[in-house]
Amino acid sequence: MDTAPEDDQARESVREAIIAGLKTRLEQAQASGHSPDQIRELLTASAKEASRRQIPALTARVTAWWRGLRNFLIVGALAIGVAIGLALLVEHRHVAPLCERYAARHGLTYRGVDYPIIGSSSSTTSPGRCIFADAAGRQDTVSFYKLEPHAAFALLDSFALQIDFVIPTAFILIALLTVALRRRSARLNP
Repeated sequence: MDTAPEDDQARESVREAIIAGLKTRLEQAQASGHSPDQIRELLTASAKEASRRQIPALTARVTAWWRGLRNFLIVGALAIGVAIGLALLVEHRHVAPLCERYAARHGLTYRGVDYPIIGSSSSTTSPGRCIFADAAGRQDTVSFYKLEPHAAFALLDSFALQIDFVIPTAFILIALLTVALRRRSARLNP
């Protein structure tokens, strides 16, 4: 739903009405024999009055723009919070214990998680990996898919830890939820 052409048409019609009103005033002032200075003062006063009448509409547009920006920033901050919170929850509740068990079985030291990323040069995604160190200090990584016996859980872990995927998804879901709640609230409280 694009309201920009409608707004442009409304502004154009208001502008034309203002110009028509000023022309009418000019013709009336000339017909009544006013001096050029009096006509100038009359037109200036008329133009100031017309601009004062436009202030509420301009204020409404600026307010609507500010509300939209504010809502965008709020939803964006919530989406970032959800993405980071989900990643930390999955890492600490599921991935880290899984990696620690693997490290204990193989005589390694668990160092952390290498978060999955979406490939910049292709559409493929690198899966999440656990970072391990052996007794000599050499680091190695093992994919979640090798550690998790259920491939579906490994895939879900990988997606949950993929912050650059979760942020836009959370943004869209939060925005849709907000719109649905506002519509419901408007219906219940007319």
